[in-house]
Amino acid sequence: MNKLLYYIFLTVFFGACSGIKVVNVKYAEKIPKNYLVYALPRSVLAIDVEVTEIRTLRGPYYEYSEKYMGIKDVSQTNRSEYFISNADVSLTAEPDSNNYYFIFPKGKSSIKSLNLTENGILLSINSKKPDVKIPAVSKNAISNQQPFPSVIFTELSQKDYIKEHIDTTWKQVKIDTNWVRVPVQKKTIEAITFEDKAKEAAHHIMRLRKRLFKLLSGAYNKVPDIKSSDVIVSELRKEEEEYLSLFIGKTFTRKYNYRFYYSPAIQNCGKQEVLAFLNTEKGLSAEKSGKVLPLTLVINRNGNLSQLDTAISKFKKTTAKQGIVYRIPELATINISLGNNSMLKKQFPIAQFGILNSMPCKSLKGKNSTVEFDPLSGNVVKIGY
Repeated sequence: MNKLLYYIFLTVFFGACSGIKVVNVKYAEKIPKNYLVYALPRSVLAIDVEVTEIRTLRGPYYEYSEKYMGIKDVSQTNRSEYFISNADVSLTAEPDSNNYYFIFPKGKSSIKSLNLTENGILLSINSKKPDVKIPAVSKNAISNQQPFPSVIFTELSQKDYIKEHIDTTWKQVKIDTNWVRVPVQKKTIEAITFEDKAKEAAHHIMRLRKRLFKLLSGAYNKVPDIKSSDVIVSELRKEEEEYLSLFIGKTFTRKYNYRFYYSPAIQNCGKQEVLAFLNTEKGLSAEKSGKVLPLTLVINRNGNLSQLDTAISKFKKTTAKQGIVYRIPELATINISLGNNSMLKKQFPIAQFGILNSMPCKSLKGKNSTVEFDPLSGNVVKIGY
C-alpha cells in the first residue's frame, strides 16, 4: 500500500486502433466508454518562516543587584522579544482545476500506459513509475518546541527562611528562705526579610568565586586529580550561574516554525501580498494589531517565454486531433520582505505563468517510445525511443 501512497499507476490497452484525441474536460461534448483523465499542475509556493522568541525573566533579587553585586541595568520586568531568524521558499504543486484533460482512444493507440500522481497530475507515458515525490499542499501551519519551564528560580537561598531568637530575662525565685536570680529564656521565630536573603545569596556567590579561584590557582594544599577538578570547577560555575541569575534574571529561547502556502496568479504579479504581521513583543500573527511589520511576498514574471509564446501562437495549427497537452513554465522571481527589508529572493518555474503546448501522437509511435513530465511544472523532461 505504501507504494501507492504518492502515485497511481494506470495501465490501459486500446486494442488495434490508430491515435488519440485530447480534450479539455470543459469542452468535451460527449464521453465515450473508454477514456482517461489527467491533470496539469498548478505551482504552489511553500513559504517556511522561523520565528525566534527570546524570553527574559527578571531575577527575584533584581532590586538589590547593584547594592550587593555591583551590577547595573539588569532586567526590571519580564519580557519577550520576537524576530524572524530564517525564511525559505520551496515549490510544490496541486492539480490545476482549469486544466483537466480527457484522453479518448481513436484508432490504433500509441499510449500503452500512464503514470499519474495520487491526485491525478501527469507523470509519464509508456514508462516505469518515476521515483518522484510531491510535497502535499495543506493549510497554513505552525509548530513549536517544548514550552518554557513553569518553575524558573527553584533555589533562592541555602539557609532557612526563618530565624530563631532566644531572649534571656531574669527573675527572682524564692527557694526556702533565700531569693535566687534565675534566667528565663524566651524563643521567638521571625521570617528573614527579602533583602536579607538577597544579601545572603550575594555572599554565597562571593564564597563560590573564592573557592573557584583557590582551586584554579593551586592555593589548596591538597588538589584533586584532573578529572575530579574538572567536575568540581563545572559544578562551582553552574551553582554560581544559578545564584547570579537571582539578580540578573534568566533568558530562554524558543523557535516557532510557520508554513504558508500561496498559489501564484498572473493578475497578482508585481503586487505585494501580505502573509502575516510580526509584532516584536507578541510574535507572528494574521491580524494587524499594534506596532507591526508586514511579512510580504512579491512575484514578478521574468518574461523568458515571450518570444516562444509569439512563435507558437503564430504558427500553431488548431486541430481536434491534438496530442498530449503539457506545459512550458515561465520563470518568476519570488521576493520575501519584512517591512522594507528584503529577506529572501529566489527564482522558480511557475506552471500557470507558462504556455500550453501539445505533443503530437507521432512522437509516441515507436515501440519503446516513452515520455516523462515534471509534476511540479508540467513540462517534458525526458523523451525516450
